Amino acid sequence: MPDLKIPADGLSQTALYTAWVRHQEGEHPRPLFTDPLATFLLAELKDHPASPAVAAFIEQMKVTSSGFPSYHVVRTRYFDDRIGDALDSGVRQVVTLAAGVDGRPTRLPCPPGTRWFELDLPDMTEFKTALVARSGLASSCERVGVAADLTADWTAPLRAAGFDQARPTAWLVEGVLMYLTPQECDALLAAATALSAPGSHLYLEHLQVSMLSDQGAQVRGGLGKHGVAFRSARDDITDWLGASGWLASTHAGVDPAIGHGRSVAPVPAAWLAAATLMPGALPRHRDR
Repeated sequence: MPDLKIPADGLSQTALYTAWVRHQEGEHPRPLFTDPLATFLLAELKDHPASPAVAAFIEQMKVTSSGFPSYHVVRTRYFDDRIGDALDSGVRQVVTLAAGVDGRPTRLPCPPGTRWFELDLPDMTEFKTALVARSGLASSCERVGVAADLTADWTAPLRAAGFDQARPTAWLVEGVLMYLTPQECDALLAAATALSAPGSHLYLEHLQVSMLSDQGAQVRGGLGKHGVAFRSARDDITDWLGASGWLASTHAGVDPAIGHGRSVAPVPAAWLAAATLMPGALPRHRDR
């Protein structure tokens, strides 16, 4: 893979770690999902100069918390199912914020006419687009990579890429809010809400407040060695989303109701939420 430039920053390494988890799940006797793109990436990494750094990060994550792999598997399946529900309800526009190397557009069945926008920083977007092309995997929908920074104006690049705010959207915000400040999280929610037509869905993950206390010290220390830090957490997800016009159902990451029989360690402690835009919701910043 010498012609692919793998982003080397710590947050990008968390995305590569998640790809490793998804690849590992494919080898489970009864996998909750399979991710061919993750498997392709891991095979290609073997001979890449970045392989030692990625391997070291994976080992660090194994030591930091035994709950990471099982939690990430449950998290992946949770959002798989919810996106499937949105597509079944007629939604044909999906936006993933901080997409990393998520392989959903190449592995989830999408109805004809579905457009899937994957937004991430320029380096990761370039890498992901090249990776998908090199893998030879066919997307089940029209996949559109969008280079943008979630801490700046990301809505303009999204619109420029063809996003249609008149169409209902399924938003996926996975593995990113905890790395933003509370103010940045509020701004992201406001921006996504303003772009959401009636019938839109919002699926997101956020950190529980306990992870900023002693309970999360080991996890924070392990991530800190790679320049990654948790910057926000909250336990009022349902109310937070409700204030912006979203009716949400929220589950703890360890909730057996979403575990498909898998046992998830209590650390990392996170919330998973699925929300729909309430009828009559009119965000103050909606563009006309």
